Amino acid sequence: MQPMKNGPSSAGRSPGPNASPDGSVRASFAFLALVALGVLVAAYPLVSLGVLTGVVALAILARSLSRHVDRETVGRVSIPGLGTVEYRFTRS
Repeated sequence: MQPMKNGPSSAGRSPGPNASPDGSVRASFAFLALVALGVLVAAYPLVSLGVLTGVVALAILARSLSRHVDRETVGRVSIPGLGTVEYRFTRS
């Protein structure tokens, strides 16, 4: 039997280690992360409720601040022991 000069045909080759399987690995990790999140919520319902409440409260506070702050105002906050911090709200 003669060895092939060019190796196996391209139809018989595997795509190699760098070829992505069309996002199936990413989808699998996303599914596992979703399942893990569900397990954590089921295992610690009060902690999950507290975290969700905190995130919603921070979102409401940020939205409220963005509506009521003059965007061109420069403010200064004096922090004892650290000095003065200057901040400016700008529109992006």
